[in-house]
Amino acid sequence: MGRIMGRGEKRLETKSLICEKESIEVLNGGTIDFLCYSSGKILKLSSGIVSDKCPKAETINANCNPNNIVGCFRPKGGTEESDEPTIISPYSTSALNPRPEITWTPVKGATSYKVKVKSYEFGWEKIVNQARLAYPSDEKEFQPGRSYTIYVFAYKDGNAFSYDETFVNVLSVASQEEIAQKIKRIKELKLPPDETILDVDAIYVAENLLDETIEMLKMVTAVGSRNPTLYRVLGDRYLRAKLPNAAKPQYIKADELAKNSNSSRELQKVQEGLKMVEFYNQLPRSRNGAQ
Repeated sequence: MGRIMGRGEKRLETKSLICEKESIEVLNGGTIDFLCYSSGKILKLSSGIVSDKCPKAETINANCNPNNIVGCFRPKGGTEESDEPTIISPYSTSALNPRPEITWTPVKGATSYKVKVKSYEFGWEKIVNQARLAYPSDEKEFQPGRSYTIYVFAYKDGNAFSYDETFVNVLSVASQEEIAQKIKRIKELKLPPDETILDVDAIYVAENLLDETIEMLKMVTAVGSRNPTLYRVLGDRYLRAKLPNAAKPQYIKADELAKNSNSSRELQKVQEGLKMVEFYNQLPRSRNGAQ
């Protein structure tokens, strides 16, 4: 459910994790600071059952199931060429990075792409011949508290024949400062590195900052971590970003490590993730569904 961030609990120390349906008893009728993983907030809790104030997070796309595919997201394509571009990154509609890299699925027959960024205050466009664009250094960066639309058009012989668009909202200065303060408090606990990363991930995910947490998790797994939870959580984040094909190898690695460490609980979560990957990969990728 979350982590105790301060002193005052009768039985448990600062840094202690609290599980679902577990209760706390605060000394002298006071409160303690508690990092709630589902909301990303640091709550002040009095004695009682923690889940009353910090409910369990819903699973990814809880409304999606074989009997209700209308509630499912449209999976983003993988590396194979498709008939239309699908913007991959930015991974979500919320952002901190004022100069995000823009990537998309390659398109069959496309000879070039136009990337267009538009807001009420400024706009720009660039022509490229590959399915990615680093944010141009000569263009104005995204501003805090502003919303932007990113378009990617596929061209053949000078004519646009398909496109995709996404929206990005850059968090306000106040929101960015609040997130920075929460992360500072987590780091002040001096937890083991993997626990710090997972707590920071909870902060990012609560704000839908998938770019930030995916990049963070990619860095730590790239150096050969043996912690299955890190790979499984990276798989979860890719799945949340509508990228089941990117999630699958992370789950497979987590599965291997969980078996080696005899972590039955982690193994169960990994298997659930792999089942979701298989299910989402059976869904239609076309915007209009199967024709």
